[in-house]
Amino acid sequence: MGCCSLLVIQQVLAVDPHDRNDLDYGSYVDQPDVDKLKCGGYQDLIDILPYREMLAAQESAESGERRWAFGSPRRVAAEGLATLLRPDQKLIPRMKVIRKSQGKVIYEWHPPGETRYMIVVSRPYWLSFYSHSQGKVAWVLAAAYELCRN
Repeated sequence: MGCCSLLVIQQVLAVDPHDRNDLDYGSYVDQPDVDKLKCGGYQDLIDILPYREMLAAQESAESGERRWAFGSPRRVAAEGLATLLRPDQKLIPRMKVIRKSQGKVIYEWHPPGETRYMIVVSRPYWLSFYSHSQGKVAWVLAAAYELCRN
């Protein structure tokens, strides 16, 4: 009577890859290794799940206000630190990369005689669903930690 039909998939011949090598597909944000710190712990400097801030950073990059965030993870980390801590701007370039993986860079910053900091910047996979710029995902501040004093 034309009311219902049955569709059956008999065989899947191929599946096109859809993973991108520029995105972070991780399900969690890296945290400092407490055993290596040898001082007891660390403190989060931003929300544990800063989704709103990440989405706002993506929108800001797409609007042209922060277009540089598409290609400069170091600057994203430095500006994040500057916003959080208001340090001497001349010292921030001393950040060093301590780990790098697909779509993620982790920096450490240790101003002379002060507390150390760990900064995680990422291109999270989930932001690709909100991208209006042909799938471009900006580098965003994913986590920032104050580590113990040395």
